[in-house]
Amino acid sequence: MNAGRDMDRLLDRSAFPGPALDARTAGVSFVGETRFNGCIACTHWPRAALQGLLPPGLALAANVSATPDVHPVIFIFGEQLEGTILFGGMSIPLGVHYSEFGLAIPYVVHRDGRSLHTYVPRMYSSFFPPVRDGNVHYGFGKALAALAWHGCIATLTAPDGGLLWHAAVEPAGPWSRSARHAPPNLAALRAALALPILGRKHNGRYVRSYFDLGFADAQTRPLRCAISIDAALIEGLTPQRCYAVPDGAFEVRGMVWHLSWPEPLG
Repeated sequence: MNAGRDMDRLLDRSAFPGPALDARTAGVSFVGETRFNGCIACTHWPRAALQGLLPPGLALAANVSATPDVHPVIFIFGEQLEGTILFGGMSIPLGVHYSEFGLAIPYVVHRDGRSLHTYVPRMYSSFFPPVRDGNVHYGFGKALAALAWHGCIATLTAPDGGLLWHAAVEPAGPWSRSARHAPPNLAALRAALALPILGRKHNGRYVRSYFDLGFADAQTRPLRCAISIDAALIEGLTPQRCYAVPDGAFEVRGMVWHLSWPEPLG
């Protein structure tokens, strides 16, 4: 479900007008922190097809760009390291290490408001506690699966060995620590994932939380990325291939990932 490999830019925040409440404005505090090594890739999907995959109450925000018939979908996959609980001004290391995969649809709105959100319909983790907490508290639709690398190929497999998803990645530039030399569109992807994050619990209720992705001490480099969806990751999604938009994928080492406590939407 790819809207074209030759699109010359990533759809960013300016293409989706509407109010958005960031973590600082909302006054939330972060309760979890990890170091993340992995990849973030943005693809463009036809809006009409993507809208049909959203659950009741959600809609894609209006796209006022020069390509109004497509919408971004973001894949995040890699290793979560140095898991830490943040509580009362203290950092409590957990010493956990696990692989994780996330599917995120930025720039969605709920029927009860106009504010922009990023909806996370599915995540996978190789470690059960994040699966449980991700479902019970955050509504991320988490399941157990293992992410593995075979050279330049990343695979996601279910506990029964079934292939869920795989991707081929290829470096498109050198590693950099300097913000001035960050991969193109890194800021746009970070802004999309800084929107309030929506999850949907098993009872159909939506909850909101926040991510904060820190790159101050991270290394990044641009990628080319081809993705194959090999199973129905979410209801209605059929196996298919898609590609990261030009300048819309990157690899990261040592990114700091913060997560807030969830709250009921509204």
